[in-house]
Amino acid sequence: MTVAFGTPQLVAKAERRTQRRIHASYWAVAIFALLTMAVLAAHGGAAVNLGFPLLATSLGGALFIYRRSTYVAYTWWIWLFTPEVRRVVDYQTHFHTISPVMLTPLLVTTFALLSVARRPRALFRRSMLPFALIAFATLFAFVVGVITNGYLSAAYEWGTWLEPLAFGAFLVMDTRAVRENRQALLGAIIIGLVIIGAYGIFQFFHLPNWDAAWLVNSNLHSEGSAYATQVRIFGTLNDSGAFAAVLTASLAFMLIARGSLRIIGGAVGFPSLLLAAERQSWGAWVIAAAFVFWRVGGKSRLRIALVAIIIVGVAAPILTVGPVAVLVSHRFASIENVQADHSAQARERLYADFIVTAITQPLGNGFGALGIAAKLVNGQNADFDSGIMEIPFTFGWVGGSIFVWSVLSIAMSILGKYVKSKDPITTAASGVFFGMMAVLLFGQVFAGPEGMIVWTAVGLALTAPETARRTRLRNI
Repeated sequence: MTVAFGTPQLVAKAERRTQRRIHASYWAVAIFALLTMAVLAAHGGAAVNLGFPLLATSLGGALFIYRRSTYVAYTWWIWLFTPEVRRVVDYQTHFHTISPVMLTPLLVTTFALLSVARRPRALFRRSMLPFALIAFATLFAFVVGVITNGYLSAAYEWGTWLEPLAFGAFLVMDTRAVRENRQALLGAIIIGLVIIGAYGIFQFFHLPNWDAAWLVNSNLHSEGSAYATQVRIFGTLNDSGAFAAVLTASLAFMLIARGSLRIIGGAVGFPSLLLAAERQSWGAWVIAAAFVFWRVGGKSRLRIALVAIIIVGVAAPILTVGPVAVLVSHRFASIENVQADHSAQARERLYADFIVTAITQPLGNGFGALGIAAKLVNGQNADFDSGIMEIPFTFGWVGGSIFVWSVLSIAMSILGKYVKSKDPITTAASGVFFGMMAVLLFGQVFAGPEGMIVWTAVGLALTAPETARRTRLRNI
C-alpha cells in the first residue's frame, strides 16, 4: 500500500519546491541583467547611473533573504560586470570621476558583512580568528586614514578591503548552505569565465567606443593605445590587472569543473589571459594549476590533461593571428630580458626608496592614500607597484604585523589541515590562494576584485571540513 505522506514523498516535495525557488531566483537575476542591457541599448545611461545601484542592491537583499546560494553567485557577477556598466553609462552621459555605479559591488556585499557582524562571537573561534584580526587591522588603517587623508577617501578604501574579507568569512560561517554556496559559486565562476573571456577577445579586435573612452578619460597609459589590437585587454573589469586576476582564478576552477561549458570557458579564457599581458597572472595560474594537478587523483589528472589538450587545440588558432602573436611574444620576451623591463626596474627602485618611508611612518598612511580612493583627495589615482610594500605603507608596523601574521595563519591552515582534502573545489581554491600570494610581489591582492578572488578562495578552502561533514550526513 502506498503511504500518502511518507518521508520519501515529503523529501521529494521539498526538493521540488527548492528547485523552483532556485530557478525563480536565477530568473530574477537574468531579468535584471536584461533590463539593464535594454535600458542602456535605449541610451538610458542617466537612468542606469542611479537606478542600477538601487535595483542591484534591492535584488541582492531579496536574494540574501530568500536564496543565499543565488546571492553568493550574484555577488560574484556584480563584481565582474559592474565596471562595464559604468563605462557604458559614462559614454552615454559624461565621465564620472566618482561613479555611483561603482558603489554597487560594495552595497551588494554589505549583506554578507552584516551577516558576519551579527555573530561577533563566531569570529573568535580558532578558524575565524585571522578574519577578526584582519578586520581590526583594517579598522586601524581606517582611523589613521580619516586623520591623514579625509573621511570619504578612507571610508571608500576601507570598504574595498573589508567587504571582500567579509564575503570570505560569510562563506565559512554560513554552514547551513555550505554545499549549495560552493556549487553556486563554481557555476557562477565558469559562466563568468565564458562571458568575460569572449568579451576580452572581442575587445582586442573591436575595441568598443565606451572602452576606448574609458582608457582616455582615466589616463590608463599602461594599457596601451585606445585602438583595436593595440591595447592590453581589460574585459569587463577596470584594468588588465584585475581582469587577468579574475581569469587566473576562473581558469584554475575550470580545471576541476564538469560539463562542456568549461571547455568553452577555457577556449576563450586562455587567449584573453595572454592578451591581458599581465606576466604575474601567468605565473599565478601556473602555480594554481600545478597545485591542482599535484593534489587530485590519477583519474582526475588524466581528465585535466585531456581537457587541456582540447582547449589548446581550440584556442591555438586565435594565438596565431598576427596582432595576438606579436603582443604575446613581446611580453614573453620581456620575461627573459629583465634589463629592458622598465616595470621591473621601477619596482627595484620602489623597494629601495620604501625602507626610508617605512622607518619614518610607523603608523602607516592609512586608507585613502592609494588607488581609486586617492581621487577623493587629489583627483588622481596613486599607485603602489608592490603588494608586499603596500601593507606596511597602509597599515604601519603594528597593523601590518597583525595583517601578515593572520594571512600566514590562514596559509598554514590550508597547507596543514585542509590541504589533505581531495575535494576538487577545495583543491582549486587552495591553488588560487597560493597563486595570488605570488602576485603580492607586483601589486595588492586583498582589496577590490583581487580581494574578492583571494577571500572567496580562502572561504571555499576553509569550508572543506563542514562540506565533508554534511556530505557524510547526507549519505547516511
